[in-house]
Amino acid sequence: MLDIAKLPQAPAERIIYVNGEYRLQSDANISVLDHGLMYGDGCFDAWTGRNGFIFELDPHLDRIYRSIFSLRLKMHLKKEELRAIIIETVRRNALKDFYIKVLVTRGASPEPVIDPRKCGECSVIVFVRPVQTEVSEEQKQRGVRVKVLGEKRIDHDTVEPKIKSLNYLHIVMGKLEAWAAGYDEAVFMDVRGFICECPGFNILAVSGNKLYTPSHDILQGITRNSMISMAKERGMEVEQGFYTLYDFINADEVMITNTVAGVAPVGEIDGYVIGTGKQGPVTACFARTYEEWLQNGTRGTQCFPEAWEE
Repeated sequence: MLDIAKLPQAPAERIIYVNGEYRLQSDANISVLDHGLMYGDGCFDAWTGRNGFIFELDPHLDRIYRSIFSLRLKMHLKKEELRAIIIETVRRNALKDFYIKVLVTRGASPEPVIDPRKCGECSVIVFVRPVQTEVSEEQKQRGVRVKVLGEKRIDHDTVEPKIKSLNYLHIVMGKLEAWAAGYDEAVFMDVRGFICECPGFNILAVSGNKLYTPSHDILQGITRNSMISMAKERGMEVEQGFYTLYDFINADEVMITNTVAGVAPVGEIDGYVIGTGKQGPVTACFARTYEEWLQNGTRGTQCFPEAWEE
């Protein structure tokens, strides 16, 4: 367990890492000419943590560095350096349970025009915050209500979905469309009518002893991968492929997953009740196991080893 008395003293104001410095939030800033601000030119990743453990620190790091490479960003920090910065930012904020977000942009341009060749070094920002809530307990109890969006998922031959880019306008608009229609969340289809992913979530379904999830036009979620691992450990058949709305509304269970929310049951899609409309046994098992992994440090990296006692 984590001995709270051995944690560093909590700061009076949140600490944010910005381009080589650990700054108070009120003093944290970047240039207004930064390409991340002007064009969404960059990428990010996010982690969650409990009891001082960062869950799946290295798989997330690997993913953001794949995004950095794919976007041709001039990243000056090596992976092990950013890893150390993330841990140090957690320590300076002295948080036991937390959410981490890392942003990497192309950097500042001398003029507000599109010319990435003239940007300098990347801007690197690391936030650490108390645990965030993206799906409420009430929504988890009754099942998340999901709307099928009229807007289609951006095709992979236009913007590669494996890159967790800062250009999230289609995600924002998708959420606004769902909320305006009175739903909790949404799901994108591609232009051919196959289910892809939700704005900010992966989506998975269970029918009998099979777990299935879209394989295309999606962000390859770390939490999604955890669900696949759990399913295999339970002896379930796991399938990744192309699925229509029909395949999801006729499933026994549907769940959405991401780093912040973990595992959340879907009770309804576009008015179609999924299963009983409540959290099913497989989803409940995955959610419980995921929380246990977070709490006990499974696949975790401890930021306060001096305060952790077996």
